[in-house]
Amino acid sequence: LFRCGGTVETMERISTTPGHVFEMNNQAKHAVSNCSNDYRVHAILDYVDPEYAASLPPQINLDPAEILVQTRRSIDRIKDQGMRPTPSYMILGAQKAGTTSLYEYMIQHPLIVRSRRRETHCFDWRWNSSLTTASEQRKWCHQAYFKEELSQHPSCLTGDSTPSYLIDSRRVIQRLKAVFPWPMKFFVMLRNPVKRAESHFAMVTSPKGTPAQLKTRGFEWRDKSFKDIVMEDLQNMRQCGLIPYWNIATGELDQALFDSFSGTDKENHAWDLYLKDIPLNTGSYSLLGRGMYELNLRPWLANFAKHDFLVLPLERFESDGVSSIMEKVWRHVGLPSYQVDDESAKNTRSYDSMMDQDLYNYLNRFFEPHNRRLETLLGDEWRDIWMDKEVENFPQ
Repeated sequence: LFRCGGTVETMERISTTPGHVFEMNNQAKHAVSNCSNDYRVHAILDYVDPEYAASLPPQINLDPAEILVQTRRSIDRIKDQGMRPTPSYMILGAQKAGTTSLYEYMIQHPLIVRSRRRETHCFDWRWNSSLTTASEQRKWCHQAYFKEELSQHPSCLTGDSTPSYLIDSRRVIQRLKAVFPWPMKFFVMLRNPVKRAESHFAMVTSPKGTPAQLKTRGFEWRDKSFKDIVMEDLQNMRQCGLIPYWNIATGELDQALFDSFSGTDKENHAWDLYLKDIPLNTGSYSLLGRGMYELNLRPWLANFAKHDFLVLPLERFESDGVSSIMEKVWRHVGLPSYQVDDESAKNTRSYDSMMDQDLYNYLNRFFEPHNRRLETLLGDEWRDIWMDKEVENFPQ
């Protein structure tokens, strides 16, 4: 018995026979009753344009009497349940480089499900040291996701965005590999490191926010200037042996020493010492270290396949358009194309510049050789992406 109509109240019986196919407006209401002890299949097929059909996954031949599970956003085979582990992707950082925007764009896709927490932090300050096995830690971390629900619908995926993970590689990588040992896709958002540092300082020193947010940001920088924190971080790097090529007082680079030091075991050891002092339960650390992007990426690429990373410059979302960049994102996680409805930037704030012209130029000189190393690592599209020559008229 098949009934169809414009509303539930006006539905009428439609005569059908086995194999009957007819077109129905997708706004119509319908209902099916078997009225028989025989098994029958009731299928509604959506017509799609050829251009969209070309972007869909390949056809699947179903087994006789195979059971499917359908939701408003997905259709899956019972036999595939549990095949996709949770989570499937992570946005690692960098902090204040557009990670929140990327996460919010991604979860607009009908096959991506929001996690219970956007920033799970289960591998840094939410790490449960009382748990002694990987399976116990996995169960602990899975509380941040809809794992049980997603296991029934493997065509859907989920992930999180914890931007402290990128720099906290010393702690996070070994924990991640033990607790989530399956292949995963990683996203890294980067931004002009000078502007990232200023935005970072503005966020953690802002008096606005909930008590929990203020506590998480930390209070260490509240009574200090932006320049004070710049110099503190440089001194920390100097003490770890990380920047022997940089004259802190004059802001000059010893290029020959930089070239001979770059990529050596000595530099890797100094970076490890610098990371060793990263505190928990505060965001007030590594103002400049977070912007030394090639060093941040190095341990990650030493532990995971490079093709599992998609590194994106925040500035390209504006210059190339959100839709263009999101096409790369969908391909990276193996999903069909989707146009996000809300392209607005997320988690932004306005603030007055905290740098004078001299400090602006100083920081550009400091980051310039590190940006060149990033270009060598990631390719020509990163060439001079943040090139900012010394300026006479400082941009306010």
